[in-house]
Amino acid sequence: MLTGCGPGRGDVSGVVYYKNKPLDGGTITFYDEYNGVSSSTIKPDGSYADIHVATGTAKIAVATPMAIRMTGIPAVKTTPIPPKYADREKSGLTCKVASGPQEHKVELD
Repeated sequence: MLTGCGPGRGDVSGVVYYKNKPLDGGTITFYDEYNGVSSSTIKPDGSYADIHVATGTAKIAVATPMAIRMTGIPAVKTTPIPPKYADREKSGLTCKVASGPQEHKVELD
């Protein structure tokens, strides 16, 4: 392998907010310029950490689970967000990823 080929990598972490409050669950996904995808779980405090995201501008999608009720299993409750955020092309969310660790706050309205 040749050194320096391909994109660098960054570790992105931060908090996802919805209406100025930490989002209490879901998934955040980074779609890089090279058709790579990297996802992370959003914790109940809104925090996430996604490692090895390709450097450059990444489009972001945020999704929360649908409330599905099954007999005998408690439903997972998370704050519902508008469906546009689950689509990287419609969300309007991006992140300029640099090499190494960095923080990126995600704000949904």
